[in-house]
Amino acid sequence: MVLLRQGMQQFRNYYNSEVQMRNSSFPWACITETYNYISSKPKSKAENKEVAAKKHSEAEKKRRTRINDQYNTLRHILPNIINQHQNSSSVLCIGNEPNRVKTDKASILAETIKQLRKLEKSVPKMIYPSWEDELTSEQEQQGLVKVTLNCDDRPGLILAVERAVGSVKARVVKAELVTVGGRAKFVLWVQGLVSGKEGLRMLRRTLKVVMHKPVKMQHFNQQLL
Repeated sequence: MVLLRQGMQQFRNYYNSEVQMRNSSFPWACITETYNYISSKPKSKAENKEVAAKKHSEAEKKRRTRINDQYNTLRHILPNIINQHQNSSSVLCIGNEPNRVKTDKASILAETIKQLRKLEKSVPKMIYPSWEDELTSEQEQQGLVKVTLNCDDRPGLILAVERAVGSVKARVVKAELVTVGGRAKFVLWVQGLVSGKEGLRMLRRTLKVVMHKPVKMQHFNQQLL
C-alpha cells in the first residue's frame, strides 16, 4: 500500500512539473499573449496623473537641489559673507562693522549683484596691452621708478625683461603683466638704479632692445653693447 501511494505521488509530480508541461501540448503561447495583453493594458487617467505627478515631483526636487548647490557655492566664494555658525547664520561685513544677518537667498543675491557691479567698475581700470610698441617711465617716491612696456608677446620675453633690469644693477620690487592677443604689457616698479638719470637711460636702452627685437638669451649681453 505504501509503495502504491509513493508511486501515485511520483506520477502526480511528473505530470504537474514544468518539464511535462513544456513537453506536452500545453498552450504556453496563449498564456504568454494573455499576460502581455494584461501588462500592456492602457492605464486609466487617474494612474497617468499619478505617474505624471511623481515625475514632476522628482524633477522639481532635482531642480531645487541644483539651485541650493549654487547658493551654497556663492556662500563660500562671496568675499563679504563669512560663515560664523553651522546653522546658516553668518556675518555680512559692511566696511569695518560686521552686521549679523542670515545668509538667506535674498541676501546672497544682493551681495552677488553688489560684487558684480564692483567688478564692472573696476574693468576700465585694468591694464591692457596697446597695439603699438611703447616704453614709458616715471619717477615715484622712495626711489622707485615705474616702467611700462608694450610689445609683441613671445617665448622668453619675461626672462629677457628680467635680465634687462638686472643688467643695470636694479631690481624689480613689484610687477604686473598682461598678455592678450599676442601682445604683452609689463608694468614694473624698479628700485636700485645707480647714477640717477644715467641709470634710468641705461634701463630704457636695454628695454628697447627687448621691445624691438626677439632677443636670444645666449646673445643678450652682446646685443646690449
